[in-house]
Amino acid sequence: MAIYRLKYFAPAILYVLLILALSSLDQTTVGTYSQGIGDFYLHFTEYNLFGIALIWAFYRDKPHSELKPSYRLAVSVGALFAIADELYQAFVPTRYSTLEDVVADVFGLILSIITFSLLMRIPVLEQFRKNA
Repeated sequence: MAIYRLKYFAPAILYVLLILALSSLDQTTVGTYSQGIGDFYLHFTEYNLFGIALIWAFYRDKPHSELKPSYRLAVSVGALFAIADELYQAFVPTRYSTLEDVVADVFGLILSIITFSLLMRIPVLEQFRKNA
């Protein structure tokens, strides 16, 4: 049973670890690697992908009727994590915490609903989800 759940939750867990690692980096290091991409777009993209991983974890192999609760749960958990991540950054030297980052994160999570829906219209990906 644990292996069954792990194959669905592993992408989200790994993504949480990636977000925490990025949040621990020095602000100048982050600025160097972002190469002029706006902070809003970085947060937006980061949490769009995180939202897809969360939807994947919560939706698993459930019937299509369970899709909307999975979306709500993924956005809720993602938003709570975004707030926690910003609070964490407030305590990391050279990092700062802003409400704008949380707003960008939530927009990315909401967009992940559309992105996931479009991805699951690809027959190969839907079949992979059912047989994962």
